[in-house]
Amino acid sequence: MRTTTNFIRSNQRLLAASLLMASIVSCKKATIEQTYDERALNAPVSTKAIGNLLWADNLEGASFFSTGVSKQVATSYGITTVSNPAYQGVKSARFELRDTDPEIKNGTRTEISFPETANLNRWYSYAMYAPAAQYKYDTDDDVITQWHQGGGKTPALCLRVKADKLYIRILGTWFDLGVFDKDKWHAYVMHIKHASGSDGLIEIWRDGVKIMNRSGANMYAISGDIHNPNIKMGVYKSNWNGTGTTQTNIRVLYFDDIKIGNENATYADMAPTPGGTVPPPPATDTTTQTTTTLTPSKTMSVTDFKLVNSETEKDVQSIVNGQTISLSKLKLKKVNIRAVVTTDVKNVKFQLSGKQSKTFTDDAAPFALHGDNGSGNFYYGNWNPPATGTYTLKATPSAGTTAGTAKTITFTIVK
Repeated sequence: MRTTTNFIRSNQRLLAASLLMASIVSCKKATIEQTYDERALNAPVSTKAIGNLLWADNLEGASFFSTGVSKQVATSYGITTVSNPAYQGVKSARFELRDTDPEIKNGTRTEISFPETANLNRWYSYAMYAPAAQYKYDTDDDVITQWHQGGGKTPALCLRVKADKLYIRILGTWFDLGVFDKDKWHAYVMHIKHASGSDGLIEIWRDGVKIMNRSGANMYAISGDIHNPNIKMGVYKSNWNGTGTTQTNIRVLYFDDIKIGNENATYADMAPTPGGTVPPPPATDTTTQTTTTLTPSKTMSVTDFKLVNSETEKDVQSIVNGQTISLSKLKLKKVNIRAVVTTDVKNVKFQLSGKQSKTFTDDAAPFALHGDNGSGNFYYGNWNPPATGTYTLKATPSAGTTAGTAKTITFTIVK
């Protein structure tokens, strides 16, 4: 593992590179990728690496996020510092994302990104605040922290907000971490032993109370262009890619007292400290969260898939296994797929793989791959239009602890 000094120096050299910008114009959004020539590297900054902390930023310095981290932001307002609200000191980092923002790094996002970790035993922490007026209820999820591994795959591990609840998704399985409180600071500490086998571990504390203690796999095995995880935080909303829209059009989050610790760090090293006070001790509750075991049901099933035109909100046709769908012949651009189910189904988990991949659980009828607003308005995510190619789609219905019979089809989309 590189020393802290080498880690900082290496990233200083990277951050001293010249400004590079490329833009690709689309029908609604430009796709912009930026790297930053930061202000003088010898200027006072709030970033530090002390003891068991590999990286920390309390946002109090003259510059912020200037060492050992890159910004993935397409607008001037995407990442800024403000004086209100602040968790400690007098400043915090403000992340703002709008559905009309240009895409960057192939998505609608405003995030900071760290280099991939050299050691798979790591600690992470921050304080976070969501303003209710600018983080309204939305049934389409947002990624607020993710551990990316490349390879064009959805991160194996990420924190997501959906319908005002906080979830952690681990290798495709969603775990409910409770209500996503707004207009209030919350301190999060995460200890993760990244692993693709049974030796993995995830511990999460919120405001000093342990809310997850789970052993087992939590990352993809390293292979080809799949690398060690690198953490990203901010806001990423895939359903705003292309010209996608959802129930809301803005997301604002505040972060403060951000830290990354090495394998020797402790809770006390990591806990965000409001106003510089001593952090609360970890709660003794170490309840282990495991995947809910579903009881099979022979009567609950997915009986059909319907191709939906998301511009007219109407079914176009059924999709059968092996079918070829011509977008030009059907005069389609914005597309969704609806699962037809038997009675008593409460949610449907969609797993799409192919040129574009997605895992999504729709918890209210009509059940659709890219979701809907519950009032007959189907969303379309990044299927505007969908990429041509062959896809496999699996839909699994369930109700509480009862799992129904899944249906899987393979189909091909052509122009």
